[in-house]
Order: sequence, then structure tokens, then C-alpha cells
Amino acid sequence: MIPRSLALALSLLAGTAGVCFAQAPTATPAPAAQPAEAKPKKVIDPDLLFKVGVSAGKVRGTGFVDESGKVRGQIVGNPMKTTLGPGEGFRFNGTTDWLVLTDDIATSRAGLPVRDFTVSAWVSIRETTQYGSIIGCAQDNGGEEQGWMLGYSHDAFYFALASEGSNDGDGKLTYLKGKTEIKPDQWYHVTATYDGRLMRLFVNGEIEAESREQSGNVLYPASAPYTLGCYLDRDEKFPMNGMFLEVSVLGRVISPAQVVDEFTPGARLTAYEPSFESTQRFVVKPYLQFATLDGMTFVWETSRPGTGVVEYGETLPYTERSPMGSEGTLHEIRLTGLKPETPYFYRVRTIAADGSEIVSDDLTFQTAVHPDTPYAFTVIGDTQKNEPVISALQTFAYSLRPNFEIHLGDVVNTGADKREWTEELLKASWPLMSRVCMYPSLGNHEENHSNYYNYFSLPSPECWYTYTYGNAQFFVLDTNKPVDPDSEQYKWLEAELSKSTAVWKFAYHHHPIYSSDENDYGDTYKEKTTFGDPRLRVLATLYEKYDVDIAFSGHVHCYERIWPIAQGKVDQENGVRYIVSGGGGGGLESSGPSRAWLTQRAYRGHHICYVTIHGKTLQLQAFDLEGRLFDQMDIKKP
Repeated sequence: MIPRSLALALSLLAGTAGVCFAQAPTATPAPAAQPAEAKPKKVIDPDLLFKVGVSAGKVRGTGFVDESGKVRGQIVGNPMKTTLGPGEGFRFNGTTDWLVLTDDIATSRAGLPVRDFTVSAWVSIRETTQYGSIIGCAQDNGGEEQGWMLGYSHDAFYFALASEGSNDGDGKLTYLKGKTEIKPDQWYHVTATYDGRLMRLFVNGEIEAESREQSGNVLYPASAPYTLGCYLDRDEKFPMNGMFLEVSVLGRVISPAQVVDEFTPGARLTAYEPSFESTQRFVVKPYLQFATLDGMTFVWETSRPGTGVVEYGETLPYTERSPMGSEGTLHEIRLTGLKPETPYFYRVRTIAADGSEIVSDDLTFQTAVHPDTPYAFTVIGDTQKNEPVISALQTFAYSLRPNFEIHLGDVVNTGADKREWTEELLKASWPLMSRVCMYPSLGNHEENHSNYYNYFSLPSPECWYTYTYGNAQFFVLDTNKPVDPDSEQYKWLEAELSKSTAVWKFAYHHHPIYSSDENDYGDTYKEKTTFGDPRLRVLATLYEKYDVDIAFSGHVHCYERIWPIAQGKVDQENGVRYIVSGGGGGGLESSGPSRAWLTQRAYRGHHICYVTIHGKTLQLQAFDLEGRLFDQMDIKKP
């Protein structure tokens, strides 16, 4: 069974006229006049629930109508019709482009299957993500797992579905993961079927996964959007960076043989391999991640695929070489078995399939220090999109020669915009990050995008994590996610705090527990303020219980040192100290018009903080964009 629209789209493969594939025009003689023939009427499969593509339905302006006529949806952004190799499709930019079939299935379930269905797509993925969606309607938030989705992860396609027959109270999704590795800018035919008992996932005509965990009708959430080209649930959004030629949903299950019939006419599409830049270059120069006493991670990106290796040693020339990494453009290699507290030289090398190489400059790194050794770290937050300021602050930060840096979130302005990572944050921070590690926390502007997880290599589960350095332990949280006492993150944090034996304990996260900001937590020129994020006050209880010394945060684009606070009041003996340091590049903000009871020092300006520690002595300094000291705090434990 070959859909008529796809047959038309693929007709150029046989050398005939078509609309979906590029072909050089050829001169042909004008045909003799022929009697006009009636245009054949398109036959619509009565089980068709939804179909849209270059030759299916009408996609234009701000709306679309699918081929079945049952779905009239909204175009978000500006998907462009574009050519990729032998195929033409709609290009989604990974940031602002997707299609909305239904804003909320609570008001319309047009195009959604009840039980038996087949979902099929011709797609090309330029950039994978942790949770990518081709088409679907699902909610996957904590214990709530409902709906279905055909999508992709970092390395493979998946089919997820929850059914009424396997409902554990709030739903349970089964994820079928494919075996075919997704390669950038290549075409794939992806199909999934469900007949009320059996889930199957096909890639390029082959069955790659199946399951009988689900049964009965699809279990849908009470409220959710139905989208194409964007994973969109209650608290996450991952637009697709790629193309689709055609996507369809059929209200019955087709057989494996019929899946092959649908794939076969486009088999030559999947044989296309994109070309890369003719000259190899560093898209991102090598930088460091996750230093330990005996290990270090190296990350870099090249314009053409290749195999990476790290050369290193305590002296030059290099005496050691890492194992070869896997082939690709984004390279990550972890070295272990290093000497503690030891300076090393390093450089990275990428070798392409044709034997050509690119080699970095000689650089340096140092492993983490022993608990009794003095050390220092810098603090920056809300760099967002401001390359000149980021560059100035990070250059100054490196001049202080810290052992590492912590980032309080909003490392970029738009998480899906790769250029902000490669040309803003990483390029501007490279003088620092090529020599010392950055340990970030997730802000709201990263949008939990895969770029964050691609460019940072952190302890599991990465969205929150803990690590030790010297005589301190750091607890990094994701305050975009729930932190209430019943949440997974809260329980994890209490367990980690309860077993910590570190001399110094630091927590950091993006949103502030306490702040005197003028308008983030109430417009102080018109109304009362909550003096910070009220939903995070439960964390303060943990910090007080387990003797956290300082809690750092950003989000508010200024500097503020809060008086030590315990049980909601200033307590200089037992209170936790709070530092807001969101002046890394974002548009500046101020404290409210009246002095707040909690403020000890406030400052409006781009800045970094610098913390030095030896034993039980700590000093925190804050420097402005010109490197001038504007605040200092000293702590000496008994």
C-alpha cells in the first residue's frame, strides 16, 4: 500500500515529474494540444485520521488543513519548504517552529486514535534531543504518564504509549526504543502500530521493537496539546530541529508487509548521506568538565565527523594518549587514573575518515585538590546572550586563577539556539573553560534542552547532582522542577545532605529562596513582594537542618548578599547565608524601592563572585565588570 501523496513525492526517483524532490530541469518539446481530461478525484482512506506533508493537505500562512479534512490546526513559527538531498520537506528550526493539531484535547480530539492505529513518518533529524517528538499527545510528568508519541532520543527513534488496560492510577507509558542510530540530516521512514494488545516500532521497513505491556484503548490525559514537531507537555518543550516529508495517522493497524510497501518507494531517500564542510575546523575549541582527584573530562566539537583523542602529560612533549573516542562531530573523552592535585598539559586531536587531522593548541588543566589544600572558585549567573560582557567577566575570572567555576543558570538565553552555545557562552568563556571546569545549574532559559546535556558532562542525573571539591560538598538543584517534600529531588537532596561530612556545604540553583528584587516576586512599586520564590522555602528548612553554609542563586540580574536567615528571620549565629549573583550578562535588574529587612548588601551591575577557602576559613569577594571589588564577606568556623 503506497499513499498517493507519497507516490507523487517519490516519483522523481523514477525520473518522472514530482513536487518533493529537486531535479535539474531538462528541455522538452512542447506537447501537441490534447483534449482536456478531468482531474482524477483523490480517494481518501476512510480510516485516515490525519495526514500532512509536502503533497498532503494544505500548509500555508498561519494554519493548515490535513488531507482527511478532519484536522484544522495552527502553524507555529515559520516552517520552510526546503530541499535535503533528493527530498523536499518542511524544515523546523528547533526553536520556534512546529504544528499544533489541537491546542487541548479536552476541547477537540480530531485526528486522535481510540485504540487500533498506525502512525508513520518520513523524517530527517538534524539535531537529536533527550525527548524529541515527531507527532503525539502525551504527558510524562512524575507519576503521570498518559497518551502516545512517536519520537526520538539522543540516539534512536521511540514509540511511547499508555493504555487503559495498564493504568496504575495515573497512567504508565511503555517506551519502545529502536536500534537504528540516528545520523544528522539523513532520511528515515518511521512507523509504529498498536492494536490494543501489541505495540510495534519499525524503522526503514524493519521491526526494531515490540511489546505486549499495554492493552485496551489509549489512555489520554484530561488536558494536553496534540502536536507535530515538538515535544510539548506541562513543563517541557523540545521543538524539532529537522524536516518531515509526510506524517500520517491511520485508524487501523497495517501489517509488517504493508510497512515495507510504504517504505520501499522511498528506499533511495534513506541512502542519501549529507556532505559536510570540506575543511575541518573547531566549532567549539576543547574545554574541561567534571574535575576529580584522579579524572577530567574533555569536550570539543568539529565541523566534520572524526575520531577524537586527548594527548596529555605532566611535561612537554606529550607522554600519554587517551583511548580513541567514538566517531562524530561532538567529542567527549574522560581521562581517569590521573595524579591528584597535579597540573597537566593537554591537546586534542580529531582524525577524519579520510585521514585528515585537526589539532588544538597546547593547553593546561589541574586535577582536584586534597581536602587540606587551599582552593578557590568563581561564581557567575545569568550569562544569557551578551558575548561582550560574558567575555570580559570570564577573562577577568580566569585572571584570578580559580580551580573551577559554578554557574547559577540561564547559561544561554534560548536553550534550543545552538549558536548561543557555540558563539556566545562557550566561545566567550573559553579562556576560562579551557583551563578549569564549569559546574552549571539549570535555569529557565535553557528550557531543559538537549544542548545543555550535550555541552555539559555532569554527574547523574545531570539536571541535579552533587560533587565534592577540596573540603567542600556542592549540591546542585533544578528549581524548574518540583522541590516539595514529596518530590524526587527533595528526597534526593535530604539523603545527600544527611550523609555529608564535608567541612563546607554549598547549595546552588537558579531561582532565589530570598531576594529583594523589584518585580520578579511582586511589583514592589504597586504591591507586596514575597521576597523570593515561596515554593523554594521548603529548601531553606533542609539547609538549616543540615548546616548548609551558603546557598547561591541567580535569576534576578543583580547582586545581593542576604543576612544569615533561620526560620524566616535574621539569625547571625545559626542562619544560612544566601547570595544572589545573576549579573553575568542578562539585562540588569534592581532591588525594590524600599530597603528590605533581609538585605545586607545590594548592587546593580554585571559582576562575578570569587570564593577562597582554606580549612575553616572562607572569603567571598564580588567584583564588577571593571574588576573593582564592591563587596566582601569573611567566615571563620570555630
